[in-house]
Amino acid sequence: MNNIDTKLLRIFLVLMDEKSVSNASLRLGMSQPALSQILIKLRNLFKDPLLLRTRQGMIPTDRAIEVQTSVKKMLGDYDQLIAPKTKFDPQTSDQRFVITCPEYAEHLLLPQLLARLRIEAPQVRIEIQQPQPERINDLLERGEVDFRIAWVLSPAQTLRSIALFQDHFVCLVSRNHPTIQDTISAEQLLAFPHVRTLGTGRSTSNSVIEKTFEQFGGKVKHNFLVQNLLTIPLIVAQTDMLALLPSLLSTGFTKQYPIKLLPPAIKLPPLKYNLYWHERSQKSDSHQWLRNIILEIAKNIRASVMP
Repeated sequence: MNNIDTKLLRIFLVLMDEKSVSNASLRLGMSQPALSQILIKLRNLFKDPLLLRTRQGMIPTDRAIEVQTSVKKMLGDYDQLIAPKTKFDPQTSDQRFVITCPEYAEHLLLPQLLARLRIEAPQVRIEIQQPQPERINDLLERGEVDFRIAWVLSPAQTLRSIALFQDHFVCLVSRNHPTIQDTISAEQLLAFPHVRTLGTGRSTSNSVIEKTFEQFGGKVKHNFLVQNLLTIPLIVAQTDMLALLPSLLSTGFTKQYPIKLLPPAIKLPPLKYNLYWHERSQKSDSHQWLRNIILEIAKNIRASVMP
């Protein structure tokens, strides 16, 4: 089993496709006796009949079907390994990139990213998925996810990363709030209920907010959890509830809804968003190309908020 001939495995796949020695011999340009001898070798190799003769023709055994799946994958990986490297051309590539990121980062980055790609790489596909912090390292390692955009307090040492942008929290308050005017006290921040997204798991933002509140002897009153981030300013505008959201996201809300943004009375750490990828993709031309575009967009975002 340590020195299996790939040609033998390719013949096995043809036999499985045709389920007939005579048809497979025509397709392969071999004599039927020679192919029958190869089938004997395959049966000895896998210690299984593989193909059984019936009145309706040859049918594969369960073991043959199991082997077929593994052989297809192994030969596919082998062919990809020995194939000559082709230069990545964004204008003609239809490569699919999978990125995980929270709604906030998607809202800031994706419009500019897709605008660039429609010009520079019209067939490239982008798929944004919800953060999966518990599985993300494995997903990146296996290549099921290409990039992670996130605020991570303790990132895995196996991942490459680069800083994208920083932001800070602001408190969203209704302009018609019954109690809070132009400033907010720590007591008010702790007294009124907060609204936030439910999310997938415990996000870094929520963890940091909760830990900071606990240091002040209080607890966030999350009476209401919603699915959509963009629902939050609508709720704040019509209730006495509060919300703590990133500044870059929230600034536009003040033009759409009767809300105001106030500095939280409790000092919260800055949000630091990075781009993460696995070492396996470090030298990939296509990954380097997309990384550079994302970095340029992040630079534009930083420049737009600088005084």
